Amino acid sequence: MTGFRRFATLSVAFAACALLTACGGEPSETDLKAAVEQTYGTVNKELAGVGKTIGKDLSTKVTAFKKLACAKVEGKPGYACDFEMTVDGPLGASTQKGSGRFVKGDAGWTVMEK
Repeated sequence: MTGFRRFATLSVAFAACALLTACGGEPSETDLKAAVEQTYGTVNKELAGVGKTIGKDLSTKVTAFKKLACAKVEGKPGYACDFEMTVDGPLGASTQKGSGRFVKGDAGWTVMEK
């Protein structure tokens, strides 16, 4: 293998490793928000029938989201993350802080019990 080909091959290998390492870290703010919204989506589906029965929208929507901190969980998969969010639901809008253990699976990040 010529010097240039070897350099090119190694460069591609190092770039691939860097990309894989970047993808394997803690969840981003967007990842956290999507996981929380997925959880609300499941609850909203369950409440949809009740809402139709009583003639009221019982759904809750995340209107603002901010990642505060994440740390690798010892002894379990995932990251323990703290966040702040504003939700708008049947009782109006409220801002609250929350935390959860976020685990990455085939379909993306999900919120798990701590």
